[in-house]
Amino acid sequence: MNTTWRVITTKSDAEPWWFFEGWEKDIMRDWTFDSREEAVETFLTELKRFSERYPKAKTKKFHSIAFWDPEEVYFCEACDDDLQVYYGLVIFENDQPMEIKDGLIITEITDRMEQ
Repeated sequence: MNTTWRVITTKSDAEPWWFFEGWEKDIMRDWTFDSREEAVETFLTELKRFSERYPKAKTKKFHSIAFWDPEEVYFCEACDDDLQVYYGLVIFENDQPMEIKDGLIITEITDRMEQ
């Protein structure tokens, strides 16, 4: 079996590591790669783009990152409350969140999130 990688961006009221039923409808962009290096480069490029646009960020095991602006909320009539809007970035390997163990990639992710 050939290994494939995907990078996706999402927009949702949940952080991107919560794969709730129907989460796929929140996908805004979706890239597929045959090369790990190309997938990681796209992930880091999108990380930079989101980091420049949104003041807050949080990661889950480095493969999933949520970005948000505390001022960007929407009113949920069903729950009668304001919900935060999150922009997500996730990298997958063979349709599973990719394990990122490479210290250089982790450092780059951390550095870009702190900018």
